[in-house]
Amino acid sequence: MRICGKLGIRLSHSRPYRPQGRGKIEKFFRFIDSSFKPEAYAQIQAWQIATLGELNAALAAWLDGFYHVRKHGGTGEPPLNRAARCQRVIRRVPVEELMDIFLWEETRKADKTGCVSLMGNIYEMAGELTGLTVTLRFDPFDLKVLQVWHQGRRFPNAVPLDLSQPVHQRVKGNSRKSRVSRAESTDTLAAGKNLNFFALAEEKRRANWGNELLTYAQPSKEDGND
Repeated sequence: MRICGKLGIRLSHSRPYRPQGRGKIEKFFRFIDSSFKPEAYAQIQAWQIATLGELNAALAAWLDGFYHVRKHGGTGEPPLNRAARCQRVIRRVPVEELMDIFLWEETRKADKTGCVSLMGNIYEMAGELTGLTVTLRFDPFDLKVLQVWHQGRRFPNAVPLDLSQPVHQRVKGNSRKSRVSRAESTDTLAAGKNLNFFALAEEKRRANWGNELLTYAQPSKEDGND
């Protein structure tokens, strides 16, 4: 809810006992599980994907070279074609701003020495914050940097005195590779070919660049400059 508010997104919940429409995102992730993940895990095991950047590139190829251009079972047309007719104004947020918006937040009260504890680590803050309740904002993958806020004002970052946990345990556990067997892909793009599926999808993705259908609606005068 906090992130939606900062991005200007209205969070809308369906009414009780009205499940219609709730399954769209679940079905999308189910298709990722059946189509993208088996290919991705197979290439990870073959060391064709070894970094997070390569995994992100494979997902981009799968999305733009396969998912967005295949006929959708519900609408009967490719998602790219359907999006091209949308007249909504697309708002874009800079990556730096997004990274800041998605920081985790915790509330702590500074002790009489101006220190706080977070995830097993001890940090020292500005002396004027001694005894006050502050908001700590941080990236769970890098607990060395800890933003300190009090009543809407940002203070100097907290200084780590004891950094026994440089990474949050929850994300540390999720970052380990899972062992899965390769399931037979439901995709037809690489059927019958002993080729890298993501390489084929990337080729199709690049081929579509010259015939891009997606257009962006222009902001109206009422929308201002956002």
